[in-house]
Amino acid sequence: MKGMKFSGLVLLALCAITSTQAQKRLKMTPERPYIGDTVHLLYHPDADMLKTGKSVLGAVYIYDTTYHWTALDLPLTKTDSGYTATVPLTLDKGLWAFKFRAGDATDNNNDTGYIIMGSEPGRQAKGAYAGYGSLRARDYQMGIPGYYKDFSIGDSAMFFWMGQEIGYWRAGRTLIWPYAKARAAMERQAGMNPETSSSINNAAAYMLHAPNLSQKDLFTLALINERYLLRKERSDSIRAAISVQYPNGIIKKLSDYKAMVNERDADKKLALSEQFLKNYTPDKELDDLAGIDYDRGVWRNIFAISIAKGDTAVLAKYIDATNLNQLAFAYYKMVEIPYADWKTMPAKQAYPFSQRIMNKLAYLKAHKPAEYYYYTPLEFEAYIDGLFKHDYITHTAILKETGREKEALPLALKLQEDLQYSNATLNQLEAALLEKAGRKKELTKVLHNSLRMNQASAQMLDMMKKEYLQTHKDTEGFDDYLNSMKDAHTMELLRAHVLEGKMDRAAVPFEMKDLEGKTVSLEAQKGKIVVMDFWATWCAPCKAAMPGMQLAQEHFKNDSNVVFFYIDTQERDPEYKKKVAQFIKEKKYPFKVLFDNGDEFYSKYAKLIQTSGIPFKVVIDGKGQVRFAQTGYMGSPSGLADEIETMVSLAK
Repeated sequence: MKGMKFSGLVLLALCAITSTQAQKRLKMTPERPYIGDTVHLLYHPDADMLKTGKSVLGAVYIYDTTYHWTALDLPLTKTDSGYTATVPLTLDKGLWAFKFRAGDATDNNNDTGYIIMGSEPGRQAKGAYAGYGSLRARDYQMGIPGYYKDFSIGDSAMFFWMGQEIGYWRAGRTLIWPYAKARAAMERQAGMNPETSSSINNAAAYMLHAPNLSQKDLFTLALINERYLLRKERSDSIRAAISVQYPNGIIKKLSDYKAMVNERDADKKLALSEQFLKNYTPDKELDDLAGIDYDRGVWRNIFAISIAKGDTAVLAKYIDATNLNQLAFAYYKMVEIPYADWKTMPAKQAYPFSQRIMNKLAYLKAHKPAEYYYYTPLEFEAYIDGLFKHDYITHTAILKETGREKEALPLALKLQEDLQYSNATLNQLEAALLEKAGRKKELTKVLHNSLRMNQASAQMLDMMKKEYLQTHKDTEGFDDYLNSMKDAHTMELLRAHVLEGKMDRAAVPFEMKDLEGKTVSLEAQKGKIVVMDFWATWCAPCKAAMPGMQLAQEHFKNDSNVVFFYIDTQERDPEYKKKVAQFIKEKKYPFKVLFDNGDEFYSKYAKLIQTSGIPFKVVIDGKGQVRFAQTGYMGSPSGLADEIETMVSLAK
């Protein structure tokens, strides 16, 4: 497996290409550094990055001489000339790749990369070839996920770079798998058979006779013989040798994993999953080769089955050991749904579980797991915050409701830095916390910015009304005052969005009973605008949307030509009518509730509009024509109210 040496001219060409590309926004001094040099970087952000208004951050991804990646935050110093940094090119590293970001804007040199391949006079440094290939060959999953947006090299290029590294630095044991995989793909693309490839056969022979092979080396050799050389007997022989040398190693681990995955009985599957955790320690490289997935194949079993059984003790047992995906899954199932959506779990009960997960997240931010090697510390923190963004809001609500306002307010303020008043639930929480803390100036800012973004709640509008009455004798001009503060562009976009859904279809006639048992028909509403809201007591988004619907209904309270009907549909509880009446009474909603016949009228209107799901809102004009319809709820009471008000006004 001897690699082809680059000529000095090719080496210089590579460096020149990298240097020319980088000169656009990133200047490196010296332009052609060698191992042992300290590189000075001068970075100039582009317009997209500057207009975010966020701090410019740098990252460096380093491929070392043991063929592993490390991701580090790159400290940047802002100067009159741009952002500066220094990077020492040490002997134990082979490649450095840089990326810059500000907010959501990122710069990786227009998807070509800011890359330094470590070199010495006359040759590339150890790790440079392998790092360059690994970083750019996305399908091989050996690089930095997300470093490139769309760019990826093919199998032939990957084979070339792996071959160069192996030829120069005798890295066959470490890189034989991607080398053989790339060569096999090339052979197949050329219409040839990989089992006759001299490159793969020579690589396998080299490994077979190498001394002191590790378990990973042996298992890799077994896979190459099985998948590419089609030598099943030799593969089986190698696997048998592994079993003898490592009786509780990868062969037994893979067998137990398959038994667990294939088990259909939930209780047995849970028991096998827990036993698997006791018996085996994760080994990412070897597990990836064997196709063992701890996230989906082990942890998911434990959490999904335990949640289905309502066994919180098992969940609590593994919170400290599991990974981020399952923490997010557990939080959603065990806190978000019962506390925030269904409202069946009191905050006092939700707090211990919620706080424990929050504590675990704080720990992980300070102790990044090895499996997330491709994130810098700041990137990893941002990844966690993005994954748990809505859970943070729920936790803020739990803290507030359990009397922990001093913990809740700083969390709300930090969340607002990122969300920038775009979430009505957070806005309401922050406003309530600031009001209780007596921080009037900050409260006013939240109220006004939330309304500007059209992400205000009914409670926030009441706060604004109190504020308005401090300088006005009555509320006569309050609505105009509110409208004057709303962002004009946001309102234009809302109106354009509503107009996109404009239609003209004959409404389905209906007759339904209300809470008092009286019959209400569409025929009796001739000449009126009819707003129908299909909902159910089990539907969390339906109930979450009701404060916004109440605001819309309030807007038209003096207009007798606009009527609102709240149609309860698709109920499962035999006592649903009592349940509905109790819910409306508890919430003090001034709603005219009608009972669908199962889902008779919902299904007819859903078919008419060609949609599905609830909440489902329909606006019918005075001539009995459906003019607008909307499915779902985006989370803003004031935004929903404005949307319904716009629909009604246009329907007139």
